[in-house]
Amino acid sequence: MRDVVIIGAGPGGFDTAIFAKEHGLDVVLVEENIVGGTCLNWGCIPTKALYHNAKQIAQVKEADTFGIHIQSMNIDYDVIKERKESIVSHQVNNIETSLKRLGVELIQGTATIKDANTVVVNGTELATKHIIIATGSSVRKFPFKGDTLMIIHDSKDLLDLHEFPKRLLVVGAGVIGCEMASIFQHFDAEVTLVEYQKEILPPLDQDIQKRARNLFKRKGLTIHTSATLDEIRQVDDEYVAFVKTKKGIVEIPTDYVLLATGRQPNFGGINLEQLGIDYQASGIVVNDNKQTSIDNIYAIGDVNGELMLAHKATYDGYKAISHMLNQPMDINFDLVPSVVFSFPEIASIGKTEEDLQGTTYHKSKYMYKTNAKAQCMNETDGFIKMLANEENVLVGCHIIGAHAADLIHEVGSLMYTKISIDSYRNIIHAHPTLSEIIGECIKGFEH
Repeated sequence: MRDVVIIGAGPGGFDTAIFAKEHGLDVVLVEENIVGGTCLNWGCIPTKALYHNAKQIAQVKEADTFGIHIQSMNIDYDVIKERKESIVSHQVNNIETSLKRLGVELIQGTATIKDANTVVVNGTELATKHIIIATGSSVRKFPFKGDTLMIIHDSKDLLDLHEFPKRLLVVGAGVIGCEMASIFQHFDAEVTLVEYQKEILPPLDQDIQKRARNLFKRKGLTIHTSATLDEIRQVDDEYVAFVKTKKGIVEIPTDYVLLATGRQPNFGGINLEQLGIDYQASGIVVNDNKQTSIDNIYAIGDVNGELMLAHKATYDGYKAISHMLNQPMDINFDLVPSVVFSFPEIASIGKTEEDLQGTTYHKSKYMYKTNAKAQCMNETDGFIKMLANEENVLVGCHIIGAHAADLIHEVGSLMYTKISIDSYRNIIHAHPTLSEIIGECIKGFEH
């Protein structure tokens, strides 16, 4: 009998398998597709490869500002795509090598759970003490007229196009939608964002939402909020999207449509109902140890619907394994950083100002434009906003600006201490660095 069978080899699954093996457990990892899951193969990693291509393009376009005059620029999509695929392949190989080196048994196939101690893969029964469901999520789609046309894609399909879109309609202005819109806009596409809610990037802090919308528009994105896609129709020799807005129907000619309307947990075929595992449309119900309603079956990552982030899935797995070993890890899942790789970057951790309404709290904000390094980089758009509770303990931080994705982690480390912000005031930051905005923002709180 194995110690644990893990179903799904995405970030949560493969990291958990490695962690379990390193702690002496006999592990089987089952994957029906490619090791690495959505994040590595069709999500986080390939999009970040494209993001950094887009960033290079932006720097070339701004070269005149630095006294560098470039007469022309040729963007080779084949090279860009090859680079993206090479990075993904390299990362997949790294994971497979790690699994093999540690002796993790990897089985290719589709798994079903027969009972609390049996997983069936390709007709073979695997007896196990524990089961971890790490099957991830998939794109949530909605019906509309013309939803079967060939120009309609999800983020996975869009990454495999053989050409740059000249015109792109992005339906859904969450993290995926805004990242894709930013990337392809830098590849000179004419991009339109359509969002059902009244503001983009729900549920981020509203100050961040408003600033992001203004900056995106300034960079050339067209944005419709409180809007829905009603129909896509071929009109003469082009496709036209009909979008319902507060001002009526807007017709948007487009070459491609990206559906970025959220994700839904993958629990089809797992036999949840037959097993009696509690679940909702949003995900499998779990407790703090990531146990389902059956004690020795756990659910980690997107499939439990708590927070659909790759790094959250990994730490879900660590929490589950530590519970199996009776060596509980103290992980604060209220302090999970989230990042949007847009232009500029956005990062958040902890509570938003809206979360704190009705309580006593303090806030401080510091602008990028006053930071010397940001001026040297010509990246002065943005701000950092910190929130503290009545006891002057940091409970939230939100950044929009250059390298926000890296800066957020210093604040996260400070928040983990749960001590008064007065203790942070004397932390020295090197000059000139972007990190100084953190120190200045802390100083902005009243003594």
